[in-house]
Amino acid sequence: MSISSYNPHTRYKERNAQRMASALGVLAVILLSILLGFWLGKQYGAEHLMTLKDEVQTFEQERALLQDQVTELSATAQTANTRYEQLQQEVESIIPAGPMQDLVTLVREQLKQGMDAERLSFVIRSARPPSGCTEAQTKRFVINTPAYSGPESLASVADGKIKVGGKGVSARSAKGLPEAWYDPSKRVEVFFMNGSKRELKKGVLPLRYSTVVENREYRFTIEKGAKSFAKVIYDSCAYP
Repeated sequence: MSISSYNPHTRYKERNAQRMASALGVLAVILLSILLGFWLGKQYGAEHLMTLKDEVQTFEQERALLQDQVTELSATAQTANTRYEQLQQEVESIIPAGPMQDLVTLVREQLKQGMDAERLSFVIRSARPPSGCTEAQTKRFVINTPAYSGPESLASVADGKIKVGGKGVSARSAKGLPEAWYDPSKRVEVFFMNGSKRELKKGVLPLRYSTVVENREYRFTIEKGAKSFAKVIYDSCAYP
């Protein structure tokens, strides 16, 4: 009868050794994977850093270029502003602002409308500051309205040679009904009669007008007066 050589202790040792070897193999694979991942990450980081450095360098070059362009544009704008101021001064030296410019515009319009240049030149040369002027005087007249049924009211000036009258829009009552007197905040029509000549001025008071009668220039200002009335403030000066 033969005796078996199987030893259970040896079997357990071999099994443990196999388990240890497997564990070491797995651990080696994990460690190798970690090292490989670390190496790959380091390589990617180095490449990404190089890319970022290239982008930073490109941005710095573009910024420098933009700064040069801004400096150039600023210099161009400053030059343009200086030139504009010079041109403005030249224009003002030729056609000054204010009343002179208004007169030049008026002369140009008269010439465009067919006014004879010599006649216009004569009128300008004949003009002089007012002289022999009278003290201002005041008269009044009723502004006619659609609701006014009284007689026509006129202001007489220059010994009756000039007559002034007018009409306007009726004022409204609290209920919206038209009143007999006019609304001074609305447009009015004021006429000036000089013999057969009749001229009309339209607008919101005050209105201004001038005319010549027998070598005197009469200057009028029409203002709001008491209810229903308009004031005629006028004087006269020697003409021409």
